Amino acid sequence: MSRINSRQRKLLYGASILLLLAPIVYLGFPSQQSGDGDASRLGLLSQKRRQYELGEATLGNVDPSSSAINLVLLGLRGPAATWLHMQAIDHQERKEWAKLRSTVDSIILLQPHYVQIWKFQGWNLAYNVSREWDKVDDRFYWVKEGIKFLQEGTRRNQTIPILFHDVGEFVQKKMGVSDEKKFFREFFEKDPDPRFATAPELPGPDPAINPNGLDSYLVAHGWFEDANRKDDEDGVIGVKGMTHVFFRQGPAKALIDFAGTRAQKGLFAEHIPAWERAYKSWMDEYGRMDFYGLDDKKYRLNSTEDDLKTLAEENGITVSAQRQLWAQNLDMTNFRQWRDITNLERGEQMLEARRSFFLAREAYNGGRGYDVGDGTQNFQISEAQKYLETAMQKWQELADANQNLFLDGDYLSECMLLVQYYDAVHQQNLRSLPATFPLKAVWDANVYEQSEAKRTFLIETKGRKVQ
Repeated sequence: MSRINSRQRKLLYGASILLLLAPIVYLGFPSQQSGDGDASRLGLLSQKRRQYELGEATLGNVDPSSSAINLVLLGLRGPAATWLHMQAIDHQERKEWAKLRSTVDSIILLQPHYVQIWKFQGWNLAYNVSREWDKVDDRFYWVKEGIKFLQEGTRRNQTIPILFHDVGEFVQKKMGVSDEKKFFREFFEKDPDPRFATAPELPGPDPAINPNGLDSYLVAHGWFEDANRKDDEDGVIGVKGMTHVFFRQGPAKALIDFAGTRAQKGLFAEHIPAWERAYKSWMDEYGRMDFYGLDDKKYRLNSTEDDLKTLAEENGITVSAQRQLWAQNLDMTNFRQWRDITNLERGEQMLEARRSFFLAREAYNGGRGYDVGDGTQNFQISEAQKYLETAMQKWQELADANQNLFLDGDYLSECMLLVQYYDAVHQQNLRSLPATFPLKAVWDANVYEQSEAKRTFLIETKGRKVQ
């Protein structure tokens, strides 16, 4: 039997609790500053957090309510967050969108610095929830909600570059790659929500995601630059090798995508300057960055022979081994392909090819694809055919001068579509294609691409004028 009674056990338990609380108070007490500026010995953990910038205030904006909730939960934050995640999934399945959004907001109060929460829920709102809606306007609203959610994540986590990169990627891909890109790119600058109209019947952008009314690719470029800057300053991303080398190409790729839209919109005066900027970003900025490959050996994508020798000496390897490391990463990143594309696009010949095909499409869809004549042999070929033949000739010259031109799938698709238009002009004028014409060899050699070219042609010409 125990020799101590109930009263003595209670006193012993109380003394033990006080004894255990002492180091907790000593270590966890808020740091104090004395009159002469020296920190007291109390609050050791707080001092260390400040010294190594590990406190919540050093990560980004602090929401007082999140700290209060964590205090009230007394260590049950994990189970509470798990339960909320389950509730969010349930609301999504039931299509209870308002409850889903409020539940997600509650989750981030519990886990404001858990990066995967921001990444997953941002993706969920922009990709999964948005597709549940039929109207494009509604889909765009939820895409914006996903982007805004990630933006809030960057404000709460200023030292996490990947979140800044993700905002740029969401803007870049949802506005430029998704099935609704034709509408989303327009909505990004001219939001259908009347609250953002700058004047009656004059829509403007949502200032939360596009405060300056810029093209979506330029907004993405800004976020990618912020991500790279955070990576330089904080380095929290903590990755090397393949992941890092792709992470850092964000700004250059956004400028490449932006340059590609200039001719598509008929902004030919902006075509060459935009591609000049993209080329410089790819070669002189991204290409001159230092990366680390296997065994932390440094390499640079845009390297001269002198660079290879210098880096080989710095890495303590042979020039041959340095060249092999360099070549492997050139292939992995398609660095040479994008170098060649940006260089080619900034030339006058490519500009003329792009301009002629753009004008040919306008002419054909505007009803100017019919020959002009009196029914005899004395007729003039249509305006559309003239532009098409100019474009085809320019593309053929580019193909002759660049052996690997059609390794890029976009170039091949463009030329196949060009020939499809050329064939359509002849058909509507009751003429057969000539035996030879520019790009005929390309057309004949890519039989499997012909059906896709016809499909694209039918979509583009659905509302064309006919005689």
